[in-house]
Amino acid sequence: MKKYQSYIDKLTIHLSKSDESRFVAQQLLRMHRETSLKDNPLIVELGVDRGQSTKIFINSIDEKKNAKLISVDIKDCKDAVNDENWEFVQQDSADIQKLLSNKPQIKKGIDILYIDSLHTATHVKKEFYNFYEYLNKNAYIFFDDIDSNPYMANQRKDSINTEIANREILKLLEAIFRANMDKIDFEIMRGSTGLGIFKKLNNLGEKLNPPNYIEERNNLIINKIFQKIFLKKSYQHDNKSDKSFIIKPNKIKK
Repeated sequence: MKKYQSYIDKLTIHLSKSDESRFVAQQLLRMHRETSLKDNPLIVELGVDRGQSTKIFINSIDEKKNAKLISVDIKDCKDAVNDENWEFVQQDSADIQKLLSNKPQIKKGIDILYIDSLHTATHVKKEFYNFYEYLNKNAYIFFDDIDSNPYMANQRKDSINTEIANREILKLLEAIFRANMDKIDFEIMRGSTGLGIFKKLNNLGEKLNPPNYIEERNNLIINKIFQKIFLKKSYQHDNKSDKSFIIKPNKIKK
């Protein structure tokens, strides 16, 4: 039996639950599935805590001789798991140069990056941009804690600090994606604390554009007045021609 298989089995049972635990199981098992599909991945985990995700990754690479999990945490988490494919580094997860000096194999390319350390948009941005160029093509990047819903007023984990922090992290991911649509795919898993998922489309060594933040429009009346004054046209869907379609439906042969 693979290491920590009982934990995987427990998560699988929770997929059929009607409570929030099914969302936790969905998120962890999604990371497990994508990692399992890689032949001999190098995984870098930023943030360990009690080793919940660490066990997921260890199970997914068990019996893969050339796979490796490197976990980084500013706290001492060296006893989180026990496995020959696991290496723990105690340091600031955003200090990429220090990590590269300790673990130079990262320069050859990361296949899975999990970001679950200090939950602020500033720190997440620093981590992601520092590590991006060391990601292989088709690498997955998972971001924990991007859903603010469980932390809103009168919800299960009611916490204004975490609500705001998670919302800012999600806005960061959206701004990164907006500026780099040709370089990454983006998914969101809602429920529990949420999971953001990037898939890298460009090659090892290539970098990203900075985030592109766009101010949200909330007052419809004011914006309509603005459009009239400046004669600014708003997009209208044209259902009488192919103009509204990027892929022309009438041009596709049956």
